[in-house]
Amino acid sequence: MVSPLPRSCQLKRVALIAFLLGLSFASVQGRKKDRSAGHPHRGLLKKLSPGPFTLDLSGKDEDCLSADRAVMKSIEDESGQGGTAICVQDVKAPKSAVWNQILDLQSYVGKVDRVRECENYHVKRNDDGRWNIKTKMVVSVLPGYKYEYYCDHIYAPDCDSMTWSLDYDKLSDFDDVAGHWHLEEHPKKPGCTRVFYTCDIKLKGSVPKAIKDILTKKALRDATAWVKRESEANTSAAIPAQFAPAY
Repeated sequence: MVSPLPRSCQLKRVALIAFLLGLSFASVQGRKKDRSAGHPHRGLLKKLSPGPFTLDLSGKDEDCLSADRAVMKSIEDESGQGGTAICVQDVKAPKSAVWNQILDLQSYVGKVDRVRECENYHVKRNDDGRWNIKTKMVVSVLPGYKYEYYCDHIYAPDCDSMTWSLDYDKLSDFDDVAGHWHLEEHPKKPGCTRVFYTCDIKLKGSVPKAIKDILTKKALRDATAWVKRESEANTSAAIPAQFAPAY
């Protein structure tokens, strides 16, 4: 009978496998890609619509939010076979200060964990008063796991929402993305904002669970956490002048 390896050896083996997988993934990513070639499809995830979420918060949820803790909720889809995870966070700052942080995409580096590049390459106001913002983003998750992707945002000031998918005219390392920010004035605290955030990411191929968790579960809480931190540090900030309402 073969004796099992000591636990220390088992951990070293797992670390080595993860390292080798990372090298393999980095090698594939390192090949030059024609980003202008377009994505292999025009969308797999359900597109999200601007506006409020249909979401019930319990007394326990309200207690968590009052204690400055984020609340994770789930909305079941129409089929009953799945749902969307949503993170809710109260921010001690007005909506204008929160939008200042969210819309200033080109300042995400240094504020948002794992974001290495964030650059708008198209910003245009549509005839309906909404804004189309296309952004190149690069995130580094763990050594050997870096993703470059291109987001197509719609900022809808009339709904206090911003939704996004991939820009399918560009080739992204994610298979698909669907996200939604929504802001509401706090129901009981004047000058405060209730933030709702969701983002679904579909990855290509086989990816270690640790990477999936960082890009999905952890990313939801991290997103509202940095927005809360930065907004509360600059409560007098206004919506960026570029996106300010025209009167």
